Amino acid sequence: MILKSVSVDCVVFGFRDNKLNVLLWQAEPELLKKFLTSQEEYDQIEDIFKKNPALATDKFWGLIGTHLPEDEDLDCYAKKILQISTGIEDVYLKQFKTFGALDRVPHSRVLTVAYYALINPDYYDLKLSPVVKSVKWFEFEKLPEVIFDTRAIIEKALRTLREEVQYHPVGFHLLPEKFTLTELQSLYEIILGKKLDTRNFRKKILNMKLLVDTNEKQLNVAHRAAKLYSFDVAIYNQLKEEGLNFRI
Repeated sequence: MILKSVSVDCVVFGFRDNKLNVLLWQAEPELLKKFLTSQEEYDQIEDIFKKNPALATDKFWGLIGTHLPEDEDLDCYAKKILQISTGIEDVYLKQFKTFGALDRVPHSRVLTVAYYALINPDYYDLKLSPVVKSVKWFEFEKLPEVIFDTRAIIEKALRTLREEVQYHPVGFHLLPEKFTLTELQSLYEIILGKKLDTRNFRKKILNMKLLVDTNEKQLNVAHRAAKLYSFDVAIYNQLKEEGLNFRI
């Protein structure tokens, strides 16, 4: 049985070309039939999907997600949706809020449990499922037309991320394997939406012993080549578990 009043949505953030991006999709109208086990289950929610503007026109985009089967764990289903629709696996995925305003979906009462994921797009080759029309990265500042309260969900996800990165080193999920201190600072400035003092930022980051000097420098750059760093996985996991103050 499908829980008609409960859905799961994933806000997937990616860091590309020094800009924060969000992954959106357009699903095929028959999408849910791939997740459901019987025609009876589909009949239960068919009216919701017939009224979803994203399934009637290519004008609208939405977050990757769908209604929850009653026999699925929330966290596992969020990961399952991402894997089936895009091929994305083993990502940082965190539940951050349930959206339940009365008028958020005009034609039905739906509670949406929202997650945010952090990935480096260069590490993931999106494998588009046959049941998906399109999946595309959009700059956070240049989102297309979206369905229902998708924009509010994305904005709340970013506010949550801004809090999270100050207490846990989750931002490293958005970086390449080797990166410069400038790239690291740029990432945090974009997430936090403000400029950071370079000297203070570098001092605090280096004092945390989180970075490993790779003894390599940038290649093929017009300016003076900067040192490349990676992060120490053991220290990273320790900081993530202990919740040490990562406030920049």
